[in-house]
Amino acid sequence: MSYNYRNMLEYRNCNECSSRHTCFLLRIPLYHYPENVQNFVISVPQSALKYYPGQWHANYQEIQKQIVQYYDLNNCELLGNEVRILTNTAQRESDRQKIRELFKQYLDTAAKATEDKNPELSIMFDGIGLVLVSDYLEAVGKIFSMFKTMEKIKINTTNRCGWELP
Repeated sequence: MSYNYRNMLEYRNCNECSSRHTCFLLRIPLYHYPENVQNFVISVPQSALKYYPGQWHANYQEIQKQIVQYYDLNNCELLGNEVRILTNTAQRESDRQKIRELFKQYLDTAAKATEDKNPELSIMFDGIGLVLVSDYLEAVGKIFSMFKTMEKIKINTTNRCGWELP
């Protein structure tokens, strides 16, 4: 089921924006998402994404920080993460930590989902996860995952004509 909402980008002065010719937001059907989600998506690029000739670059720590800030500003509750013995402050910090963990888990899922069909994209997701690691072992795991995917790329490119040995 798809809903149509007001496109919040229409209320912005895009004509004066220096990135209007390269803005990927103009190509997203924002009207499919609630206004609060649109406003969040529209505000993230201002601080987390930069355009350099021919390519967008993302600061994933900033994106993660903004997701947590959204949680704080909108007094959200993270369903399923409630711990009755925690104080409100401790519960909110537990929710923030869970949001950070979920963001990394989604990147891991994206890396695994694209590993066979689009290994370059998989390596990119692992690379983003590498930037967000919280300990040494997690970093090593990301690097090994990237190496494993690189090996798949090498195997696929050397065997593509069908005459090479398996």
